[in-house]
Amino acid sequence: MDDRLARHKQYARDNTPAIYRQPVSEYYGRKVKDSVEEVDYIPGTHLRIWYNIQHEGYEMHHHSATEIILCVDKGYTVFADSRTYVLQKGDILFIPPNILHRLLGSPEGARFIFLFDLSPFEQFRDFATIAPIMNAPLLLSENSHSELYRSIYERMIRITDLYFENRGMWEFEIYSILMNVYWLIAQDHYARTDNFAYADKPGNKKNYEKFSSLLLYVSEHFAEDLTLDEAAEYVGFSKYHFTRLFKEYTGMTFYDHLVSKRVQAAQKLLGTDASITDISFRTGFNSLTSFSRSFRKYTGLSPSEYRQTLESFEGHISQFTRFDDE
Repeated sequence: MDDRLARHKQYARDNTPAIYRQPVSEYYGRKVKDSVEEVDYIPGTHLRIWYNIQHEGYEMHHHSATEIILCVDKGYTVFADSRTYVLQKGDILFIPPNILHRLLGSPEGARFIFLFDLSPFEQFRDFATIAPIMNAPLLLSENSHSELYRSIYERMIRITDLYFENRGMWEFEIYSILMNVYWLIAQDHYARTDNFAYADKPGNKKNYEKFSSLLLYVSEHFAEDLTLDEAAEYVGFSKYHFTRLFKEYTGMTFYDHLVSKRVQAAQKLLGTDASITDISFRTGFNSLTSFSRSFRKYTGLSPSEYRQTLESFEGHISQFTRFDDE
């Protein structure tokens, strides 16, 4: 393993352009154990950007960071949330936190891999509102999202420039740009809906405000026994009409959104000393069976397996790293 790791590091040193070498400390790979990645942010920050030229891929894993992949040269293939995304040069793929995904690698090419902790954004009302539309991977390309794509591409390149230049207050400026990126995505999403595109449509603006308020309520009360009927009543629609509008607004069902919030909360609590039974009920699951089933569906691990993984990290390159000469 030592020889393989040495070759791995040497290849990165020899082939990474000088302008894209890490601004603070060397970085050669990712720490993954039993499908959970411990994200190695630059110390004292909430992000890591990596100019990735490696041939090897990474097996199925997930992490608390948002991952964004921007292809610089050639293509790249990613399996995420039960779908395969074949990226071409210039394409941008957003992978939300805690989504199981696999990087299949490429025999040639280069791409920027961005890892962002978005927890600072959780303090903002608008972010809680748009978070559900980013619960699934989003692939942006020139052909599929031309205007939105160009705007975001320019901003992501600006983020890389700031990161690798490593000038004063670079993290502050990067996050201001990243916030604008999410604003652009949200504006594009709602503009393409029938019932929430509120430009010159007062009724649609009311719909937006009602569902925005509901999502904030769910974020604060997900551990309670919330039902579809109660959610529909909260916004003043029939259950049938609410179901259709909620899917249009968020891209997912009300139940799936509620369960995802509960699982995300449980993942955080599994890093504490609380018992698994206690975590199950504190996050709104009415039995250990339903908790374990839902948790495994979203993470690929049982709650106990997930906790063991959190406790057993060692500073090592992913045990799943696949080298071409093997």
